[in-house]
Amino acid sequence: MHLYCRTNTPEEPDLTRVLEPGARRLPAVALAALSLVCTAVVAQTSSNQPLERQVDEAFRQSYRTPADGTATARYARLLEQSGNYEGAIAALERQLLDPNAPPSVRVDLGVLYYRLGSYDMAAGLLRRALDDPRTGPVERTQIENLLNDISKRTTVSRFDGQVLLGLRAQTNPSSRTSRDTVLAGGAPVAVPDNLKPDSDTDVQLGLRLNHQYDLGKQNEATIVSALTAQIVKFSSSSGSTLQANQVDPYNLALIDVNTGVRFKPLASVPGLTIRPNIAAATLSAQGHRYFSNHGAGLDVAYSLNDRTLIDGGYEYRYNDYATRIDAPNGNELDGTSNLLRARLTRELAPGRVLSGELITRWQRTQQRFNDVDSQEARVTYLHSYASPFQGGGLWTTSVWGGVQRRSYDGADPVIDPSTARRDTEWRIGVGQTVPLSSAWSLLVQLEHSTTDSRLPNYDNKNTSLFVAAAYRF
Repeated sequence: MHLYCRTNTPEEPDLTRVLEPGARRLPAVALAALSLVCTAVVAQTSSNQPLERQVDEAFRQSYRTPADGTATARYARLLEQSGNYEGAIAALERQLLDPNAPPSVRVDLGVLYYRLGSYDMAAGLLRRALDDPRTGPVERTQIENLLNDISKRTTVSRFDGQVLLGLRAQTNPSSRTSRDTVLAGGAPVAVPDNLKPDSDTDVQLGLRLNHQYDLGKQNEATIVSALTAQIVKFSSSSGSTLQANQVDPYNLALIDVNTGVRFKPLASVPGLTIRPNIAAATLSAQGHRYFSNHGAGLDVAYSLNDRTLIDGGYEYRYNDYATRIDAPNGNELDGTSNLLRARLTRELAPGRVLSGELITRWQRTQQRFNDVDSQEARVTYLHSYASPFQGGGLWTTSVWGGVQRRSYDGADPVIDPSTARRDTEWRIGVGQTVPLSSAWSLLVQLEHSTTDSRLPNYDNKNTSLFVAAAYRF
């Protein structure tokens, strides 16, 4: 069965598809560079010259005309693009010698100090810019968001999270086959009308709650915990009565908790953090327990530089399925699941983030035809930019795509005793996040998936449209 969560990025736990039995909700993709999109208001050079040559020419221009604030700003911007934040800070601080320096200088300086982790300096500069009456509404929104983030980062114990309420329409939510005939015991049979693809809508309510507690150690040890809760109510399903051979999609409820200590293990490698953790989850369907699991894992992250992050991890869980009238042999699905993932995230330019992720899973049960190994590749591109409407804040457009290969260890005699199942699933999507205020935002996502299987029983297509209101706190 598949459970999906939707948030304001496609890599947050998805609420749109059903994972293989016992597979856990994927951990949220923490795109570290996204907190830096406030720099999107800074103009970018359109020159095709090598960056080093542009820096040299900009330096000579600013040296010849030291009173030209535009030349100095361009020089600082190019230094920032090259990763020389200290040099960019020095160039911009010279502009502050002018009492009439525009507030954007302090904003740019505040962002640079933020990137370097000098939060007190960043906050002071940003507050000065906020007090300047010349600061525009878009810049004020960005400053307030960054100050809120700095406040959270400098608090010993801090909570944050998101509540989401949305409506989703799907063409094939139960992943029914798109073929007219399927296999039963190896023989072709016609698909009855009540088992052909059928559209449906559902309402989703989700909560993501994060807590961090700074232990005050030199290695920056912090207890990092997360709770995810999700409810999905389909319009075609009602009540809590379970039936054998259930046709309608399940109403679902998920709770997942995770906690561990994140720290820097090596003082000589300041960009490296690890977080051993423990986790547990339970999923109910139609108001009855479907399965629960528990386990442990290890998250690893390494910042190559301020624009490039490598992160990944390993997770082990033991799955315990309930025996129910709709799943009388549920205990045959009991077993272990393992997940290994690696992701590279790169800030291409202010407000533009590209990430690629590789995920492999392997799951073992009591029956070989339920044992599955899968490999998945994902690519996501996010672009944050100023709203086309006055005072509309930063909009974010996301585009993603991926492919997953699932291979089963044995043939299911009920379907075809001579052929083991193998699926290839393709997925593409686009999303738009529109801020309505500093806390509220509107999320719209359109996604299409196609599954090609060695067995016709599992060939399917689905298109979903998801619209939600999200509140961040």
